[in-house]
Amino acid sequence: GWAVEGAVGSEYKIDATYLSPHVNMASRMMSACKQYGVSILLSQAVEELLSDPARSKLRHIDTVTVKGSSVKQRIFTYDARHKGVDFFLFERPPDQADLDSDRYSPSIWNTDQDLKAMRQHVTEEFQDAFKEGRRKYLAGHWKEAIECLSKADEMMITNVIEEGYLEYNMGSSRSLNIDDDDNEDAIRLRQEMGDGPCRCLISYMEREGGFAPKSWKGFRPLTSK
Repeated sequence: GWAVEGAVGSEYKIDATYLSPHVNMASRMMSACKQYGVSILLSQAVEELLSDPARSKLRHIDTVTVKGSSVKQRIFTYDARHKGVDFFLFERPPDQADLDSDRYSPSIWNTDQDLKAMRQHVTEEFQDAFKEGRRKYLAGHWKEAIECLSKADEMMITNVIEEGYLEYNMGSSRSLNIDDDDNEDAIRLRQEMGDGPCRCLISYMEREGGFAPKSWKGFRPLTSK
């Protein structure tokens, strides 16, 4: 997208700044990553530019408007966990890694060993459960949405444990009971292993009383920057 560059400062120090709707959107997406508990967020405009294989790996997590715009749009994330992954990339010499990069094709989203390893916790069952919860959330059926998203969050925790991420995270606390709600370490690990978007949507609905307001139109303002 385009941006207007300008100088901001004084006679002692001047910095460049950039202004445009595209810069605003990028800033909103970057800041909202913490809110959704993800490492990357993509706007609908970026999602539409990607190849079909890439788009098939993205997850639509919410529909929002951002400050400064009244246009609703879907936002997406790419699910991947790097902790506990034995990266195949590190086993290749630099020349081979460069050659593989030069030979890039959209099929890499389905064949790259590192990407597959970072997504081994993302199962079809989880994706189906999240989609159903998101659908009910956007449709205004919040009670059912909270149930579905809570189920999906538990699925994610189970998947992470079964795929070996737990061993990496626990370190010396290998005897820790992950289901112990009175143990701070157990709570922290569940928070880390759970699904950020599930918990973000559940938290939003619960703050609103657990029921969609009469004015609900299937999207919400993304107020946090």
